[in-house]
Amino acid sequence: MKDILRELQSLSLKLQRREMTLVDSSVHIKQTINVLTAMKTTGGRSTKKAEQGVSSGFFKDVELTEGRGKINKPRFYESVVATLTKRLPESSLVQTLKALDKRFWPGEQEDLTLYGEQEVHRLAKSLGEPAGEAVGQGFSAVNNTDNQSRNRLREESLSSLLFVDLNGPPLDKFDPVPFVKSWIKAGHRLSSSWKPGRQREEVEPRHLWSILT
Repeated sequence: MKDILRELQSLSLKLQRREMTLVDSSVHIKQTINVLTAMKTTGGRSTKKAEQGVSSGFFKDVELTEGRGKINKPRFYESVVATLTKRLPESSLVQTLKALDKRFWPGEQEDLTLYGEQEVHRLAKSLGEPAGEAVGQGFSAVNNTDNQSRNRLREESLSSLLFVDLNGPPLDKFDPVPFVKSWIKAGHRLSSSWKPGRQREEVEPRHLWSILT
């Protein structure tokens, strides 16, 4: 059905985004499953138009004739939802990462006190690092990055800087040339091509003979 194909196409395009994370992909998959489950009884836009055409005997000015068989709509939707759930299950890693996402944090302050502690320990253990050491490195990186001179960093910028700080190679092994070339190729300006402050207007000098004539 067209409604199902439309939802699956939308999900596919979202999952192909470059900035898509595991948690975001899980959220979009769950939303698609919920939408298809709701459509099982109510149907989508295209289904409703088709049903109106069947009742009137015409669809887009074309006369309809009786077909050989009909699709069991509820069973068809159930089959698609079951297949989607089976092929794209929510892994234990996604469940662990949700504890680090503010969207899933509890609303009450008292519930936040120890929220996510087990997930952080589990994640640190899976990475092969002691939990205390991993948390200590994280807090140290936050203090070094989000200091008084950079206290207006947005959450996305701070997250990106922390990721580089915690997971990036040491400076003596980092080769910036490919990234600089990619930055320039994308159309960004060179740091030397821009001068701060108000620019003086260039005035073409006039020769003395042009004034006397």
